[in-house]
Amino acid sequence: MLVINEKYGVVLDPDTLTVGESRPGFYKVNLTPIEEQISVLETAVEDLFNCLDPKSEFAVSQPHRGGALSRAGFITMFFFGLVFGLLAIALVLLGIGGA
Repeated sequence: MLVINEKYGVVLDPDTLTVGESRPGFYKVNLTPIEEQISVLETAVEDLFNCLDPKSEFAVSQPHRGGALSRAGFITMFFFGLVFGLLAIALVLLGIGGA
C-alpha cells in the first residue's frame, strides 16, 4: 500500500490502483467518501457554469427562478445609465450656468 495522505488516512493499492481509507494496522479500500466529495464538487462546478447563462437557475434556488440574473442585470444597468446620464446632464448645466 502506498500512503497518499497520512493525516486523512488515504492510501493507494498499487495492484488495483484503487484509493482507500487506512487505519493503523488495517487497510480498507472504500471509495464512498471520495465519491461523495466528487459529486459535491461536480454540483458546484455545474452551478458555476450555470451562472454564465442568465436564463438558468441556481442549484439551491427556489423553483421557477430562471432568468432572474437577466432581469437583475437589466435593472442594475438601467439604473447605472440613469444615474450617470443625470450626472452628465448636471455637469453640463453646471458648466453652462457657471460660465
